[in-house]
Amino acid sequence: MSTETGAAEAEAPELEVLRRRFGEAVFLSVSANGDIHLEVTAEQLTDAALLLHDDPELRFDYPADLTAWDSGEEFVLWYRLHAMERNRTAIMKVKLSREDPQVPSVTSVWPGMNWHERECFDLYGIRFVGHPDQHDDMLMRILLPEDWQGHPFRRDYEPVFSDDPLHGPQARN
Repeated sequence: MSTETGAAEAEAPELEVLRRRFGEAVFLSVSANGDIHLEVTAEQLTDAALLLHDDPELRFDYPADLTAWDSGEEFVLWYRLHAMERNRTAIMKVKLSREDPQVPSVTSVWPGMNWHERECFDLYGIRFVGHPDQHDDMLMRILLPEDWQGHPFRRDYEPVFSDDPLHGPQARN
C-alpha cells in the first residue's frame, strides 16, 4: 500500500463501517483523493447499497452514475455514489458473467438509478432484477429504437445495417 493510499485510508472512517459489515468479503480501498472503492459480488450488491445509503456514518444519498464495460470475458458495472453532506464519493464495482449478465436493481435504494439501469440494459443487455420495467424489454429501452436488435456496446455485437436512418445502424455516415 502506498503512503498516499495509507494516508487517505486513515482519513476514511467509512472503511471501518464497511469492514464491520462485510469483513474480508468485499475488496476495499481509498484513492489518494479520498474516494472509497469497493468491489462486491452481485449477491452482495443489495446489502452494500442499503448500507452505503442508510448507515448514518456513510449516507451516500446521490446516485451520480452507473456505467458498464465489456471486457470480452465478463461485464463490469461501476456505480458512482456521492455523500452530499460530507462531499465524499464511493465507487462500487460489480463483475458479471457474460453468459447470464444479471444483477439486482438498486432502484428501491436510489430511484435515480432507474434510467442508468435502463441504459446499461439497452447498450449491454445486462438485466436488473427487480427493476420496475424489467419484464418489458421495450420499456427498458431508453436510447435505441424499440425495434433495434441486440446491444451495441457488447464486444460480440454484429450490426445489421439499414438504409433507414431511424432504424438500425448505418453502413456509412
